[in-house]
Amino acid sequence: MVFSDSMRCEYCARLIYKNVSGKYNLCSIKCKNYFRKNKLNNELEKIILDNISKGWNEINILFSKMNFKDKFEFISAIGRMVYFDKTLKTKTKNELSMRSLISIVKK
Repeated sequence: MVFSDSMRCEYCARLIYKNVSGKYNLCSIKCKNYFRKNKLNNELEKIILDNISKGWNEINILFSKMNFKDKFEFISAIGRMVYFDKTLKTKTKNELSMRSLISIVKK
């Protein structure tokens, strides 16, 4: 089965198996709550881009280096940058996890 980016959650960028929102593509109640109250998307994405060094970076190491409290929000921001903004790329074609390797896309 081939999945497209239109079948991804608009907040966390995971594949949608059940849509919990009529207006937006959201995969869970947790994403729906974060989507409503989230104001830090752009700030967090800028911080992540500033902390990525050349080459491949493990998400877990970036998370520990940045001292960010919310792991779900952190991995969701990276997912949006990989699948929607296309500013980051992953080394594998699997879903993102804390052990995934990411890199900045060269322009």
